Formats: sequence, structure tokens, C-alpha cells
Amino acid sequence: MRDTVVTLRDAALSIAREAIRAADPYDSTARILKGLSLPDGLTVLSVGKAAVPMARAAADTLGGRIKRGLVVTKYGHTGDFASPVLPVIESAHPVSDENSALAAERALSMTAALSETDTVLVLLSGGGSALFEKSAVPAVLQRRVTEKLLARGAPIEAVNAVRKRLSLVKGGRFAANCYPARVITVALSDVPGDDPGVIASGITVPDLTPAAAAARYAERYLWDEPEALAAVTRTAAPLKIRDGGYYIAGSVGLLTDAAAKRAEDLGFSVLRYPGFLIGEAREQPARLLSMLPECGSAALISGGETTVTLRGTGKGGRNQEMALSAALILENDPDTVFLSVGSDGTDGPTDAAGGVADGYTCRRMRERGVDPAAALADNDAYHALDAAGDLIRTGPTGTNVNDLTLLLRRA
Repeated sequence: MRDTVVTLRDAALSIAREAIRAADPYDSTARILKGLSLPDGLTVLSVGKAAVPMARAAADTLGGRIKRGLVVTKYGHTGDFASPVLPVIESAHPVSDENSALAAERALSMTAALSETDTVLVLLSGGGSALFEKSAVPAVLQRRVTEKLLARGAPIEAVNAVRKRLSLVKGGRFAANCYPARVITVALSDVPGDDPGVIASGITVPDLTPAAAAARYAERYLWDEPEALAAVTRTAAPLKIRDGGYYIAGSVGLLTDAAAKRAEDLGFSVLRYPGFLIGEAREQPARLLSMLPECGSAALISGGETTVTLRGTGKGGRNQEMALSAALILENDPDTVFLSVGSDGTDGPTDAAGGVADGYTCRRMRERGVDPAAALADNDAYHALDAAGDLIRTGPTGTNVNDLTLLLRRA
């Protein structure tokens, strides 16, 4: 039985590796750029966890047409990238830091005096909301608000709706700073429906979230932050933006399509989760397992972004929490494996991308003195999975099209 589990684990890890490789944004970004009519003298801003491969595609495709620019990405995501016209600033995620503000200030300064003959090319990917920020409220308040929204399990639409109203770059304000220059956006989507207003909090598109909706989010999750509540409900002035087009370079569909193909190649009958996987992380494995056929070799593949409501003081991320929850359900089941991984290579404030669980995960934890149920109650999936050898560590992947979650069952 152990050999069966090892084989399933290897299959699950192989599927995840192939999916992440297929979601690399370099080729798709280059393909879009080659199809656009872009002038010389371009100003380029690349922001997000995939900012470097997207910037590399721009540098290789556009060459001497780039006059100036800036790349903003997460700490440790630069790799060997170097360009005389595209310097890199690394900053923090999921909560902004001083470098996030420095990056925004430099970008605003770089684009403040452009004319109507200028063009700004903005390359966006997930994570940009935290990595690129100039706050309209004290920075310490902005960071505290973000921490509370995340800790209280706010969905991404609530987080972004609030953050836009506390920002001088989100909700189209960066594009307004570029006016009258034309702004063209190429984005790698990590959000449901590829909504331009949500990807990196929509720095190049106007905020269409009704003020009443933003206020409801703030009242629900920030009841103890009166200054933030006041700022969120304040009426925003209309913006002037010269939109040159918005293009999607890739999305979670790239991830799940590649996963499905690899699973089929390995002999699994593939089922797709209908829609975008959301909700409380620890509750999803039971729901997904109920969708998996009882007989035959099957793979259930989903993409999305769950949330974690912090109840304890442990360490982890949404993918790790799902894996730990799955481990408790799968205990002593030799024929099923669960895996959940962030396509960017990071999951929460940890060095892991996610986790994998099989019928022996809980046994391995207990052999190392870890109570898996207590760890889940304390939101301590990281240390529990680490003890079992079930963390997935990929390092920065250079892409970000959300999370891949899969279940494998073999007859």
C-alpha cells in the first residue's frame, strides 16, 4: 500500500510542476507585445510577483524602444535579471513595507511630467497590491488594516475594495498620474473572471466598486479602525485616464489546463472543479473529496484562492491549511492524495509554496510529536507538515496565476 501512496504523491507533484511551468508568463507577454503598435521612447512599469519575467519579455521584445522604466517585485524574486533601463526594487508581500512606498514614489515621479505623445506600458501580476503602494493614510494604519483584513478572513474583493480607497496608486490613480500619456496594460491574472479592477488592485483602471459596498466591507472587517472607516467612505474625485488597452497574458486557466493534460497523460480520468475555488481553506478538502468518484483512477483539479480566518497563533498559509485539513480526513486511506500549491512559490508568510497529504501524513506527524488536530486548531500547518516531510518548497517560480489544488485517487 505504501508503494501506491508514493506513486500517487509522485504523480501529484509531477502534475503541479508541469502546471507551474506552463504558466510562466514570458512567452505570453512577448506574444502580446509583438502584436501591439508601440512607439519608441516607452516608459515601462512592471509590478507583481511575475514582474521580472514579464519585464524580461518586454526588454527582449521591445529592445531600444524602452526609454525608462522600473520593475517592482517581491524580495528574492529578481534572480539574474539586470537591465540598464529597467532597475528593480524588491518589496514586501502580503503587507506593504517602506520599499513598497519607495517603488510607488519612484513610479509616480517617473510618470508625472509625461505628455500626450508619451506611452506608458504597465505589466501587472498578482501581488502588486502590496508590493506597490503609496498610502493616502498613515502607512502604519494602511499596514494594520491589511493585516486585519487578512487575519479576519476577508475575501480578496473586500481586501482590494478597502485598500483602493486608502491608496494614491490603486483604483486607477497611477494611470491618472500618467495623464495625458497613453497607458497600455498587459496583465497576468490571479483573480476570478480576470477583472482588471482587481488584478494588483487596478492601478490603471478606475475603481468601479460602489462606495456603499466598500463601506460595508470596512464595517464588517474593520469595526475597530474608525480612521480607516472614515477614509473608505469618503467621496473620491473622478479621474482622467487615457486608456490605451488592457490585455490578459494568462490566468489560472493556464495552470488548470496544464494540470489536466499532465493528469490525463498519467492515466487519470480528469474532473474539473466548476468555477473558482474560494471559501474557508480548512473546509474545502471535505467538499472536494465529496466530488471525487469512489471507483476508478480520477483527478479533481481546481484553481482559486481560499481564505484563512486566524484562530490560533501558528504559522502557515491557505494551501498548507488545506493540506493539513485533508490529512486528517485521509488518515489511513492508501489510495488518495491531496495537494495544494501557490503558483508563485509562496504560501502565506512562509518559505513553502503549499503542502501535500496522504493517508500516512498524520501518522508521520504523531511519530514526531505533533498532534495534527491541535495544529489545525492553532493555524500551525507549516510546522505540522514540515514534521511530516509534506511541505512543498519550490522557491520563486516567476509566475502568479493563483493556486492549484488537486485530488488524486487510484483504483
